[in-house]
Amino acid sequence: MNCFSDRIESINFVDLGCSGYLDTKWSNLLPLLAYTGFDPNQEECGRLNAQPHPYQSACYLAYAIAGETGMQTMYLTESIYCYSLLSPNSSWLKRFSFANLFTVKGTQPVTCNTLDALVETNDLKADIIKLDTQGLELPILKAGEKLLKKAFCVETETGFVENYIGETTYAQIDEFMRSRGFLLFDFQYHRASRKNPLADSGKHQPLWCEAVWLFDFIGQNTVPNREQAFKSLAICQALRYYDYGFELASYFKSLDLIDTEMLNFLENPENWESARKPPSSKLAKILKLLPQSLNRRLLFALEQLLQSSV
Repeated sequence: MNCFSDRIESINFVDLGCSGYLDTKWSNLLPLLAYTGFDPNQEECGRLNAQPHPYQSACYLAYAIAGETGMQTMYLTESIYCYSLLSPNSSWLKRFSFANLFTVKGTQPVTCNTLDALVETNDLKADIIKLDTQGLELPILKAGEKLLKKAFCVETETGFVENYIGETTYAQIDEFMRSRGFLLFDFQYHRASRKNPLADSGKHQPLWCEAVWLFDFIGQNTVPNREQAFKSLAICQALRYYDYGFELASYFKSLDLIDTEMLNFLENPENWESARKPPSSKLAKILKLLPQSLNRRLLFALEQLLQSSV
């Protein structure tokens, strides 16, 4: 358990595009998470709501989150994990070996909501926001400024090119997040092979990436409340950003949000590391060995295999 847990009631985690699993980097925070997952796929949300969960609380909502409210068209693809309010860029994707996952099987009208609207109507809160929204990350964040202002950590998954028509790309996300006072702390890019005889040879083009952003309280001269301060330290510990955590702790001490005893405790790196423990479940142990880029459809298949073997 995180060493800050006794000072935190819960950490609000908003997951946009919640099909599949949280990455194992979040494992040490799971008992603290008040988790809200959004996915426009009703069947997937029903499956997730019916399953036991490791969180403090969990709710999966079949809402389509977009940059504006109203009716839009959902493109239903061969893989449910590629469903999007944007049409797949078929002329581009057909050059790659995974193009069949983006084959459009039909469309469906969906009622879309914005994060800011949900802040008003559902009292939505977020300390952590994770976005895997198939090319809509930037318009969603722009229509979610009220939620973003209270968040400390944002994880985005964005393409380097328009894998969907009209997709906003990583370069745009980078500019936006920096303009809102967030610093880049992690970056993982994912490659895809072209559909030709050399698909299994050599290196391939990076098409999309995952990035983790943390808010810069110091650079933005922002004063959080005491619980926000401890939540940010807990997130730094869970993600192993100890030096940034200590820099924040020193800043929080200057604001009288933490005491000298806590700051001295945090000066020892062992006190950041000792509270961490590996995931205990069979699935989590296996997932830790897998590359993060593994398609979520494979993770779902793995879960079914493990359950059938018990």
